[in-house]
Amino acid sequence: MFKVLFPKDKKVFKEVLVLSYPVVLSNISRVLMSIFDVAMVGRLGAEALAATGMGGMLVWAPMSIALGIRTAVQTVSSRRLGQKKEVESGTAFHNGLIMATVFGLPISLAGWLWAKDIVPLFLKDPLVIKFAIDYTTICFISIVFSVYSFVFVGFYNGVEKTKVHMTVTIVSNLINLYLNAALIYGSDGIRVFFEDVAPSFSFLSILWSWASFPALGVKGAAIATLIASIWMVAHYSFFLLQIV
Repeated sequence: MFKVLFPKDKKVFKEVLVLSYPVVLSNISRVLMSIFDVAMVGRLGAEALAATGMGGMLVWAPMSIALGIRTAVQTVSSRRLGQKKEVESGTAFHNGLIMATVFGLPISLAGWLWAKDIVPLFLKDPLVIKFAIDYTTICFISIVFSVYSFVFVGFYNGVEKTKVHMTVTIVSNLINLYLNAALIYGSDGIRVFFEDVAPSFSFLSILWSWASFPALGVKGAAIATLIASIWMVAHYSFFLLQIV
């Protein structure tokens, strides 16, 4: 039993732990952010929640296909790193960006142009359809940036820089949360939101007092997602310059 529960090679165990815990924290951060998104949009009503739920599924469906690109980049780049062929690790990343562009750009464009025709195929309620179109039209634009982020994640994980993935994910999720509160409820609705949800944290509404934000509802959640997706690509690129 002792041999099963405890590592046989402590050095390898430590290396695996150091590489894996940033990925675990990143995944936890994403799950928590999804929960916060649902909680914040859910307060707009059942129609808004249904719209973002279906819209999220429609956006995630093509994005999930791109996970294969991330896996391929991670596999090849890690293999080349182990072979001491660092330049070829970069080649895998470069090829991944090309594949992401070929796949993601047309999907984003098609979704942006035809969301109004796609959404009614899955929903019946007119109000839900309206909200879902507003949400998916903007979120589809973020697909190309999300696919680029997949390539970055595969590369950084492959070259054993998982902390980069953790840092970018946590920062982008905080940006998404901040923008969600501002754009969903508007600067005038922030205080009311905190007073209803967590009165002891109502002082945080001062974080949005520097400017005036319109209440955009479901569309605001989509805009926040788009901005956070663009930030992720820029943040990953910043770390890439440091590596080079």
